Amino acid sequence: MPDPFVLVDQFAAQGKLKPALVAKVKAKGAYLLAAVARIEKATGLRYPPYYVEPKLPVAVTSVEYGSVGAFFARVIPTAFEGRISIIVQFTAALLLFGTKGTVEAVAAHEFTHYVDLVRRLSRTDVVSEERVGTLFEAGYADEERVFSPSKVFSRDRPLARMVEKRFKPNLTDPKLDDKVSKGWIAKGLPTRRLATEENNVRLDMAMVARTRFDPTLLDSIAAMEASKTARKRGGKRG
Repeated sequence: MPDPFVLVDQFAAQGKLKPALVAKVKAKGAYLLAAVARIEKATGLRYPPYYVEPKLPVAVTSVEYGSVGAFFARVIPTAFEGRISIIVQFTAALLLFGTKGTVEAVAAHEFTHYVDLVRRLSRTDVVSEERVGTLFEAGYADEERVFSPSKVFSRDRPLARMVEKRFKPNLTDPKLDDKVSKGWIAKGLPTRRLATEENNVRLDMAMVARTRFDPTLLDSIAAMEASKTARKRGGKRG
């Protein structure tokens, strides 16, 4: 796993972030490492590559992602060597001001998005979702997610409950919002204005077709889908 703090170190070297602040962010990085380890143990799956973004993305036209309009973390599909690579972006502000529980919940929440995105991209019928036939628009609306936290983290019920409690459907953490608003945005620390439509990504279908996803993850997705189908059938019989 590459160093997730490379960009944070670059900002420190450029004088955009103070060394003392960077040290605090890295120290809190232990929360993120622990969260990833817990998620991998609970699911038996590898967490996707991730990194810490020094610039805090702030929504231009909407505050639905928190009262400060910040995107604290995102799942981002990118093009890499002619294929799709999915990475998770966490922000330095989240690590600096988030509690251990919040960081765990956010990391787990993003993992459910990752699982659902792989499910969608790995399906051959994905082309039907884009009439043009060459591009696929990947959105991250929580209400469109197929698998709930209780399904993804069935072996760690406390983790599933924590995600469901804190995301309704977006992160609900007034203390974090207040700290970020006063301790990051108001102090002029690095931010990036982000139009909400930028949280959608259009992907080349040829790249999607060439991408080979983790077979263990695909097997897990198939098992969750089979369980969901069986439960629905069982409900109908009753």
